[in-house]
Amino acid sequence: MKNRLIGLTLCLLALIAFIGFHTMLNVKSRNKDTAYYILASNMFDKNGELIELDIDGNLVNKRKLKMQDITKFNFNQDRFIAGGERANNNIILHGDGDYKLFSLLDNPNYSGVTSINLCDEKIVAVMNGNVEGDTYKNLLLVQNEEGKILKKEIIDIYSSDLLCEENVLYIVGAHLFVEEDIWSSKIIKVDLYNDKIEEKIYEKDMEYEKVILFENQLYCLGRSTKGRKGTIDIVDKKSLEKLGSFSFQQDVSAIFTMNNRLYCIADNEICEVKDGALSDGEYTLPEGTFVSSYMSDNVGVHIYCRNENIVKENQKNHMGYIIQYDKQGAGMVKETPVLIGKRYDHILFFPKEYIAH
Repeated sequence: MKNRLIGLTLCLLALIAFIGFHTMLNVKSRNKDTAYYILASNMFDKNGELIELDIDGNLVNKRKLKMQDITKFNFNQDRFIAGGERANNNIILHGDGDYKLFSLLDNPNYSGVTSINLCDEKIVAVMNGNVEGDTYKNLLLVQNEEGKILKKEIIDIYSSDLLCEENVLYIVGAHLFVEEDIWSSKIIKVDLYNDKIEEKIYEKDMEYEKVILFENQLYCLGRSTKGRKGTIDIVDKKSLEKLGSFSFQQDVSAIFTMNNRLYCIADNEICEVKDGALSDGEYTLPEGTFVSSYMSDNVGVHIYCRNENIVKENQKNHMGYIIQYDKQGAGMVKETPVLIGKRYDHILFFPKEYIAH
């Protein structure tokens, strides 16, 4: 009996010690401030994670997510939305870390998205289709967050990005001419209020990757399908007529605004675009990295630059860096290393400060 009591006492002490240690770890984790939410996913399996990092790259929290191939994203006010390209799994993330997982059309067996965004209280997405007839066709879908379908429309575009302004959608990408095997840059304008669709095809052997609003016009980042360098086209948002174009010898991988000025990343340097020309680089991304994703709030820009070669560091995978470049802070730069336990095909990041605005 005495030995049994001693054994029970030791077990109880061990349990108390474990709980105390676990509580201490949780308190330490809670005392860290989340700077970035990381959505990590793989191309061919649904074992993803939602990871929280502080500004120095330390782990704050992580949660398992059943998500696959999350590559398309946008943010609107206090929410981020992201979706899978090869799987119909999507997420809306709030600033407090709460999230909602959902499938478009309420059916996970349908295809993934080529672009996705939030338009007021509506979810807008272009779902991947296939070649039919003489071109590539996708499905434009508008639904509310409860899953009610508000609009479905077959559109002739392979979409790369879309933005919403006052119930008007601007969908950019490329139009395929099957017989000639030619892709041409294209914009589709959808007036959700008046149920009106307009579209325009531009230059052949070109596709639009990104669209932003600047000086009340559409600025589209174009990339040649024939290996030429980057182009920025200026398009009238009302008529869809092309107003001008800037072509560069450098590889342009991003366009955004800071302090109401147009910027881009050219050959891994942040440069202002003035009168169609690139200014001197203000900041160079870390060596051995490339731009994977980025977002701007017109004050500064955040860039996830992925390492070309993933290396182990302190028994973690060094995936790359999140760069915070603050133009109002006289070019202040903060580099946050992305060190995670598992190597993933895709990393999307969301700055918490954007959601908290």
